[in-house]
Amino acid sequence: MMPAIIRRVPPALKLVFASLAIVFLSIACSDKPAPVSSGGKSAINVLRDPIQEPCDPTPTYQKQITGGSVTIMPVATYRISGEVMSKRKYTRGWGSEIMPFDLALVWGMLTYPHVQKQLTIKHDSTRMAWFRVKGDDPPVDLDYAMSHGSNNHIIPANENIRKIVDDQIRIHDRVVLEGYLVNVEGRNKEQGITLKSSLSREDTDRGACEIIYVTSVQIERKK
Repeated sequence: MMPAIIRRVPPALKLVFASLAIVFLSIACSDKPAPVSSGGKSAINVLRDPIQEPCDPTPTYQKQITGGSVTIMPVATYRISGEVMSKRKYTRGWGSEIMPFDLALVWGMLTYPHVQKQLTIKHDSTRMAWFRVKGDDPPVDLDYAMSHGSNNHIIPANENIRKIVDDQIRIHDRVVLEGYLVNVEGRNKEQGITLKSSLSREDTDRGACEIIYVTSVQIERKK
């Protein structure tokens, strides 16, 4: 999740979405990714909460990094639908080799235009996403706001997924990410590496980010 400074926003409910171009990109977690498809499927529902389920016995995944390797261990199946409020790509250090992207997503009332006028989410250099709402008379309380936004560290399952996230996901796109919440363990020449995903949408600050091994991506873009 993301740290928050909550002030107040004026009440006025209005949800406006003009013509939408929908691109569906689904890639199986396998050596041979499924083909990319597109078409006029129904709009992505960003009002629903993410879906997290206990993980059946699942293979772990090995990833080579400079000077070592890590084991990626699924701990829950996961599906999140949300609007992209911030995106950051990383190209330096072992963290960028494992999790090359961060996506800050919101869902529920935080996708409403009148709320987003007062909403600012930005990534910093430490892989945190800072969340602020300005104004008076907010239509949502603090608990709601903190449980409807998340900072997601993205581990692409394959090269196609990596290219899709890198080249095609933009700010204010609506996306669906499917795959696993994962923990990561391993080492490189300098140090041991231990990363643990959050398993709650209600935690905040460091350690509260979701680490997603992404096997499928769906994108919906405003024209």
